[in-house]
Amino acid sequence: MIRLGIVTGMATEAARVRSASRGLQDFELPLIGVAGGSAERAAVLARRHVAAGATGLVSFGIAGGLDPSLLPGDIVIGASVWRDSGPLLEMTAPWAQSMAARLQPSCRIRVGGIAGIDAPVVSPAAKADLGFRTGALAVDMESHGVASVAAEIGIPVLVVRAIADPSLRAIPAAALAGMGPEGRQRPFAVLARLLVRPHDLPGLIRLAGDSAAAMRSLAVAARILIREENG
Repeated sequence: MIRLGIVTGMATEAARVRSASRGLQDFELPLIGVAGGSAERAAVLARRHVAAGATGLVSFGIAGGLDPSLLPGDIVIGASVWRDSGPLLEMTAPWAQSMAARLQPSCRIRVGGIAGIDAPVVSPAAKADLGFRTGALAVDMESHGVASVAAEIGIPVLVVRAIADPSLRAIPAAALAGMGPEGRQRPFAVLARLLVRPHDLPGLIRLAGDSAAAMRSLAVAARILIREENG
């Protein structure tokens, strides 16, 4: 059995894991940390998980789509993680394949590359460029931190990401105010931004619906991930 050390970007993603872990014994509970969209914090949390006894690391949460065929709620299982600062990081293939097979009946699944970046990719043009340069299916801001630690230490690593903003949709500027550095949502900050950017409202409504689809898929993925490692 792998003792899971899970890193998410947002507190709402971590809540899905905690919900799926109800009823487990203390020694079975995953270690969970919220990085708030920072690869540096993700790496710190990954190291902390390993020091606390984790034997496998997981980057878990939402992602932006880079492949136009990916829809909101689709799940990408990472085969590799691209980063600007070093070579491609390969994931633990048997673990990725097992997770994909278990998820297949419940969700639309793709297995492929993840691009790890340090700032949001908000426009369709920027997403298209990143996808062309990296060959990745999706992009997030934590996986490269987690995967770097796993590669350095030499333990298994898994990336599970649900698409919240597909490649052909822009992220409204007002939405960027919605997540604090600790991964907690800041609705009042979004409302304040809307006062000066009211034209962002239709995009925000669409993004909220897309994100809800991603969160539903993550709830399914969390249950399967926890069940796989705890029988």
